[in-house]
Parts: sequence; C-alpha cells; structure tokens
Amino acid sequence: MTQTARLLCVDGGGIRGISSLLILEKVMHEIAKAEGLDDDPKPSQYFDLIGGTSTGGIIATMLGRLDMSVRDAITAYRMVAQEAFRPKHRISIPAPPTGTYCQDPACVSERAANQSSAAPCSHQEKLFRDDTCRKTAVLAITKDNVDAPATLFKTYDKSTSFKNCKIWEVVRATSAATTFFKSIKCGMDEIEFIDAGFGYNNPCDVLVGEAKQVFPDAQQILVVSIGTGMGNVVDIRNTRRSILGALKSMASNSSRVAREMAVRYRGSNDYFRFNVEQGLQDVTLSDWEQTSRISAHTHNYILENEARLEQCALRLVQLQSGAREAVQEVVAPGAGGYGIIPEMPAAKTSQELP
Repeated sequence: MTQTARLLCVDGGGIRGISSLLILEKVMHEIAKAEGLDDDPKPSQYFDLIGGTSTGGIIATMLGRLDMSVRDAITAYRMVAQEAFRPKHRISIPAPPTGTYCQDPACVSERAANQSSAAPCSHQEKLFRDDTCRKTAVLAITKDNVDAPATLFKTYDKSTSFKNCKIWEVVRATSAATTFFKSIKCGMDEIEFIDAGFGYNNPCDVLVGEAKQVFPDAQQILVVSIGTGMGNVVDIRNTRRSILGALKSMASNSSRVAREMAVRYRGSNDYFRFNVEQGLQDVTLSDWEQTSRISAHTHNYILENEARLEQCALRLVQLQSGAREAVQEVVAPGAGGYGIIPEMPAAKTSQELP
C-alpha cells in the first residue's frame, strides 16, 4: 500500500501571518466537525511535518515545536506582532538575561501558551531540537551568501552543527528581516543568518523536498500551503532602498512557487493552497494595528472558499482515519514516535473544485 506524508507549509508575511492562522483555524474546525470532536484538534495531530519561512517559521515553531492549538497560536502571534513590529523593535530584539520580562518572539509565544504575561524567561535554555514534538522545520539563509540554498533548522536534526541551537535563536534566524530583527549567529560555526523570506517566502518546494527525505517510504506528499495575502509589491515603511527589491521579490516568489506546485500536483487531491488575494495588498508587513482589517478580509475569503477548505479537512480526516484502521500498516515511527499513515482513496465531494 502506498503511503502519504502530510505537510503543512506557512509563508512569511509579517503581521499578515494572522491571516494564515485564521485559515488554518477554519480547516481544524472543519476537522473537528467531521470527527465529532468538542474542541478543534491541534495541527500537530494531523500533520507529519510543519514548516515555514520568516514569520511563517515563527508560526511553524508555535504549532510544531511548542505544540500549540491554532487559537493559542493566534493569541501568541498577536502578542508577537504588538511587541516585535513596533518601530522601536525594528532594529533589534536582544536576548535578555534569564528571569526578565522577555520580548523575544519565542518567549512571547511561550508566555501566551502558558497564559502568563510575567513568566520567567526560559528561552536561553530550551533547545529547538526535540525528539518528542511533531517534526518542525524552518528556513533561514546565511547573511554572507543570500543566493545560497536555504538552511533548514529542524527539531529532528541529528547533525552536530545546530544541535545546541535554542528555540529563540532559531526564531530569530528565520525572522531576521533587516527591517524587523537583527541577524543572529548560531550553530557550532557561528554562522550569521537572516530571514529566508527574501528568497524562499513560499517554502513549499523546499519543504516538499525535505519531506521526501524525512519520509523516504512515502509515495505521496499531501501539502497544505497557506499564504499571507502578499500582493505584487511588498512595502515596509521607512525601509532602505537597498532591500526594497528583495522585499518585492518575496511576493513574486510566493506566487511563482504556488504556480509550480499547482502544476506538479495537477489532477491530484493532495495539494491545497490557500491565500487571501484581495484586500491585503496595501497592508504593510509591520503594521500590527491592521489586524482587524486582516481578519475581516480573511473572513470573507473563508466564506468564498468554504467548500475547498472543507475538502481539505475531509482529506486530512480520511488519512487520519486510515491510520486508525490500519495501525499494523503504519510505517515504523522515527524520532518522536511519529510515522506516516496509509494512503486512502481520493475524497468524494459534492462539488468539483479547482
């Protein structure tokens, strides 16, 4: 029997990451309805690998490494946005001493998950690598060679180069856009990393390749790719002209990868791309005060694409049900106790969708 690995990919997009989370929340809510659950399940229960770029990498860390529900991640992300995207934080968010009120994105996320605004800072000790969590991978690029392939920070990485990287270091590395956070050096060789969104804002292609390596027995990779409503031109207020071209390329990169993936998965029921294409074009990446507007446009998008979102949820439920019904056929789990689930027939839907 063929095997299917389930991959969740989240684009970068600054404050627009709220849109990605709201779309994912709808998918998880539809899963709960189909499964007869009282509460929405966590994405970590329905995906084998969760990954992202830039602020999408922060979201992936929340959902995968920190095992948050989508609702908790939304709360945490709003806190991150209010703290990290204020003008005073555009240059740097330093890593403060243990025990202080930390504004690093990883710690803001952790405080939100613990429902505490004054929890002691623990990010300096907690490693990103963890064999017990859902497999998580986030992208970053080296500052000295931005044209080089992206580096993947992985919770399941067995190499020695980045085994001692802390959660806050990885979060900083994946989101260190020049206008937001200062670049960071991490790993045994003290390599300096910056936001991979400049070249890999849509990480789908890279993460599909990673999934094939992580799950070599998988005959198919189911992909749920969520964008951030990037228009044709990306603007960050007060940005330097030297990086404006790179910021503009983030939008074209997302669209190009999405088109290529759609062609690759043509005729398949295993590729779902969701992206609010209208209404967010002039919302800057750092405008955290626009969260209500982002939510409103995303709500309209969800209503217009409800059938497709339901189809995605049903496909995930099918695969999850297949795992329950054929436990003996599940591929032996690797690090973290997670395996791949058996392939199921294509979902039957009442409406033919693009």
